[in-house]
Amino acid sequence: MKRCNVQLICFITLLFTLISCEDAPPTDYIPQYYVEAYLIVDETFDGIKLQRTLPVQDSFKLENALIKDANVKIKFEDKEIQLVFRDTGNIDNRAYYYPDTSLKVQPNTTYQLEILTSDGVKITGVTTTPRRFEWVQAPPDTLYYPKDTVNFSDRKPSQIKWTSVPGTLFYISMIKSLDTLGYGKYLIPETDEKNRRTYHPFGESEMDYNEVTSWDGVANVEYPIMWIMFKWFGKHRITIYSPDFNFLRWILQFFRTQQINPLLSSVNNAIGVFGSASKIEASFFLVKNQP
Repeated sequence: MKRCNVQLICFITLLFTLISCEDAPPTDYIPQYYVEAYLIVDETFDGIKLQRTLPVQDSFKLENALIKDANVKIKFEDKEIQLVFRDTGNIDNRAYYYPDTSLKVQPNTTYQLEILTSDGVKITGVTTTPRRFEWVQAPPDTLYYPKDTVNFSDRKPSQIKWTSVPGTLFYISMIKSLDTLGYGKYLIPETDEKNRRTYHPFGESEMDYNEVTSWDGVANVEYPIMWIMFKWFGKHRITIYSPDFNFLRWILQFFRTQQINPLLSSVNNAIGVFGSASKIEASFFLVKNQP
């Protein structure tokens, strides 16, 4: 028994000696800069985000990814504007913007993004904004959700249409619930009735359950609003984007693959996007199929 114990101790000692001689597992992480920047025609220069990727072995905190001290400029025609970082509000609101809100993004204009980080990395990107467009047939002010939520046999989706934008391959549609709580306050006469979620036979993934928006790609200028795109009743807004190629390829990979492909980036010396779009919007009210 004593001999066996000695052999066991020797074996364990040898085992730990061999393990200690192996190379340490690689834990060094090389971060990358990540840019998310969109210019929307007729809106202000805002929402330009610069972040740093974070190692997976650490607990994730988005605040730690924000880069707040970069020198961010946008150049167009004979102008150059200096953006500043807004470090207030919720995390989505913290981004670079131009304080003069009277200056708006113009259609059919080429904009150059130039970012210089504190460690000397120069990040650049170029986008040309699409032209403006308008409704040919906007959605009605009121839509009535079908009573038959199994077959949708009485569904009559609203058909919408808009003017074409030269060079646009796909349009992007977004339907957003504007108030997930209130419902009756939009009625005439006003009531205190609360909002609730819709139901359709295709269900909803757990990942998308808390989202208030639905997105879709449209390959032409005419589009039926489908009932499965609604997650709530009540007040909604639909937005149709005419994206440039940078915006389009980035948003398609985001919603179709939900992972970043560096080959689809539109910025230099970083991963991410510097794109643009023009848009049209309309608001409407979705009536419950039952009280």
